[in-house]
Amino acid sequence: MIAEQKRSLIMLVLLGVDIFIYNVGLGVFYALRLEPSPSFEFLYSAMFICGVVWWLRAEIRSSPATQLYCTGVFAVTAAPFIITYHLLKTRGWRGLLPLSALLGTFVITKGLAIALYLVSYGLPLD
Repeated sequence: MIAEQKRSLIMLVLLGVDIFIYNVGLGVFYALRLEPSPSFEFLYSAMFICGVVWWLRAEIRSSPATQLYCTGVFAVTAAPFIITYHLLKTRGWRGLLPLSALLGTFVITKGLAIALYLVSYGLPLD
């Protein structure tokens, strides 16, 4: 049981690192006034989907809830609803902590990307 929770935490951290790298990388692209390359966008999309599926599978293994039929399809089509429902069903309101951690990571790294852009070019004064 402890090893499965640890696996779930590792997947959650890797998903957070994926979000961090993407948003900071996007900030660097925009600060250099470059368009993000399609391969950068594709790798983020693929890593995010795989990260969500792996995290959800690690969560499902350690919970008494019934496993999903096809985790990959559900993660791609309805990830916010499936993950929120699963976390609320298995952990109660404490299940929103991992979700809020991911959302916080997203907001903080978007802020870093904006700060990087503003340091590079300053405020637009039109």
